[in-house]
Amino acid sequence: MDKKDTRAFRINFVDILITVVLAGAITFGAFMIASAFGVDTSEKTDFTMLYTLQFKGIEREYADKIAVGDTVVEAAKRFNLGTVTKVDVEPYIKEVFDEETGTLVPAVHPDLVTMNVTLSADCYLSDGSYYINGSRVAVGTGISIHAKNFAGTGYVSAMRIR
Repeated sequence: MDKKDTRAFRINFVDILITVVLAGAITFGAFMIASAFGVDTSEKTDFTMLYTLQFKGIEREYADKIAVGDTVVEAAKRFNLGTVTKVDVEPYIKEVFDEETGTLVPAVHPDLVTMNVTLSADCYLSDGSYYINGSRVAVGTGISIHAKNFAGTGYVSAMRIR
């Protein structure tokens, strides 16, 4: 007589391993989706921030591509970073080696400029840092932007809370 196994399903090590891997992948995916949308800031608009993004070494022809009133968004996640309130263009100064004195001296580059773009945006304070739409903004922070006719990466060079 043949004995038939009365158990319909047997759990083994491979089944447990597959279950753990799938649970981890689902948890990781849920975490990534939740963090991609940032923090809900609809109730956290406490201040208005004026901050300046500095773009160094921009070719002169691009200096007039951003204008007062343009809306600026973050280049990767496309959330609003504010509205342009002022644009200043100044010569791009780079330090070069002076062979006579053996030191670095400032020199104006003839073809490039430094562009300072001042933006106004609603922000909130959390854990000692200021945030615009869930993104931390501080002096020295690099931000990639996209405006109507301009895209670039600059650094926050100044900020003021109103």
